[in-house]
Formats: sequence, C-alpha cells, structure tokens
Amino acid sequence: MGTLTIAPGQLDDAALAAYAKAFDGRRDTTGGLGDMAECLSSAQLFDVRLEGQIVARYALQQVERAKGVEVFIVGAAGSLPGVDLVETVTPYIAQQCAQADRLTINTRRRGLVKKLLSQGWTLDSYVVRKKL
Repeated sequence: MGTLTIAPGQLDDAALAAYAKAFDGRRDTTGGLGDMAECLSSAQLFDVRLEGQIVARYALQQVERAKGVEVFIVGAAGSLPGVDLVETVTPYIAQQCAQADRLTINTRRRGLVKKLLSQGWTLDSYVVRKKL
C-alpha cells in the first residue's frame, strides 16, 4: 500500500453519496432527530487519499467546553480492499486533533467499538432514549 494523505474535503455529490452510507438508519446515533445535512453543515470535512484517489472521508466537529475542547468524528465513510481503515486512519485523526482534550465517536456499531477499544479508546457512556 502507498502512503495515505489527508486533505480538506468538500461536500460535493460524491461526498454526499459516500456520507449517506454512514448516515443510514442502522447507524443513526440521534434517535432519529438528526440528519446528515445538519451534521455535516457544521463539520470540517476531510478526504483520505491513496495515490490521488479518495478512499475515505471523515467529518470533524469541534466543541468548546468549560474544561477543554472535544472533537467529534461525526461521520466517516470509505473502503479500501484489504485495509482496515479504522485501524489505519484513526491514528491520523488523533494526530490531527492532538491540540484538543478529547476525541469522541458516537456509534451503534459494536464492531467499531471493539476496534477502537483495542486502539486504546475507552467506553465512557451509554445512551438510553425513550420516544415520547
């Protein structure tokens, strides 16, 4: 595999199509109250390139809190046959966000949680909702 590079992304048709896969109903962490457009409108977008081709995309949203800065990975999409992009790209994201106090992902994907825990992430909370 060649070298991966990270570059600012744009919300063009190709990006919208890629992110749509990450925002399907099975992966929604808002309980149905949020949507992709809202989430991406306030995020910084990035493209992961391999030899000039976009192989993944991710969106970061920075939140200033009373005791520090938290950066959320609010969307991620992509694939590269034979490469675990979670294992490969999250260290780049962590380095990119090194000035923040926390890097956070909300997910419904148990497999993603398992991968992240093996990379030194911690499980900090559960979210329980009741539809009214």
